[in-house]
Amino acid sequence: MEDLLSYLTADFRLASELQCFWMAVQGSMAVRKGPNKDGKMDWFHAFALSIMTAYAGASFTALWMGRPTSMLSNDLNMTFCIIAFVITNYTPFDVGYKVLSSIPFVLVTTGFAQLFRGMGLIKFSDVAQQAFEKMPSEYYPTPIFGPILLPVLLGNMGGFFSKGFHGHLEKGMPWPVQNGLFCASFYHFFIHDQEGFVGKFMRRTLGHYPAMLGLDDKTFAIAFVNLFMQVVGILQLPDLLGPGFSPFNFVRPTVLKAYELVPMGAETKAGPGTPAASDANGSAATKKKKSGKNKAVSNDQQEKNKDL
Repeated sequence: MEDLLSYLTADFRLASELQCFWMAVQGSMAVRKGPNKDGKMDWFHAFALSIMTAYAGASFTALWMGRPTSMLSNDLNMTFCIIAFVITNYTPFDVGYKVLSSIPFVLVTTGFAQLFRGMGLIKFSDVAQQAFEKMPSEYYPTPIFGPILLPVLLGNMGGFFSKGFHGHLEKGMPWPVQNGLFCASFYHFFIHDQEGFVGKFMRRTLGHYPAMLGLDDKTFAIAFVNLFMQVVGILQLPDLLGPGFSPFNFVRPTVLKAYELVPMGAETKAGPGTPAASDANGSAATKKKKSGKNKAVSNDQQEKNKDL
């Protein structure tokens, strides 16, 4: 339990280094498996795209608050981007890419990358709260939107950068927006909203859990956010429920995944509301109608023959 808590709060030796490295690995692997899967992309193009895939949020979000980007202030990020890119693309016999594609390393990569995202979300919520706490609106004692929307922006900068504003949002609310709104709202109200009724209600409702676990409110909130992101991140792996899975809208992706797992040779009967059933019913009705017409024509012909 203690080791799990240390992991979920990033309170262990080399926590920062491991998060940065595996986040860089995830970015390089995403480019290698996606835009550069045929290996024809220029190396510098692939390298720059790997950086932006991993660290778009870290590259640009801090600028909104007038703070230097960690890509310039923290040498670890760029160093690990270089190392991860070389391992992913330029090891002998492509051993680096093959090892990182194995299930154990995919799980490790996902775990530390999600921890990086979770701790970033918490950090940027704190940054916005510190910036705006002395100027809340006259209607609520705690600033509401700044400490929530800044972490949401952090988690979606990569999507906006790679797909554009329209491309990132055209299919509805993407998962990074859903995740950011849920986690940042929970953390912000539970920790920062000390005077507002929302924060008081949340602590009154959930306050027995930190006490039961022997944790203070902030440690509990950090652990909860990171545990949630760890579980969902693993469930969204392609070999499990896939990237379309969302705990807030899980029915449709789960059904589609189950449908994909049905053997190709299996036959299923179409229900009354399915397109196949509609087509079958329509075809039967058409045949019946044609048959009726043929019988009518045959009867008319017989009458004419009698008259002759």
